[in-house]
Amino acid sequence: MWLEVLLRELIDVAQAERVSRPARILCIALISLVFLMGIASLFLLVFVIEGQSLLRRGVFLMVGVSILAYYLQFLYTVVGRRKGGKKL
Repeated sequence: MWLEVLLRELIDVAQAERVSRPARILCIALISLVFLMGIASLFLLVFVIEGQSLLRRGVFLMVGVSILAYYLQFLYTVVGRRKGGKKL
């Protein structure tokens, strides 16, 4: 539960305009590290571990794809704001 609050606050700091550039870069790096570890572990559960049912693999795959989509949306928002794009 505390990890969710920590990630939400890091995402808010990374998207804020009043935060210094080094702090934003650090927040983006930490968020990316957590997201990429989660995505990699879910895809490893789907494709590497044997003996799981097809339903369970499908659930892990859907969760991994949804996390990947949320991470790409976050990156698009952060990069789009830096290049002068609109906030989603």
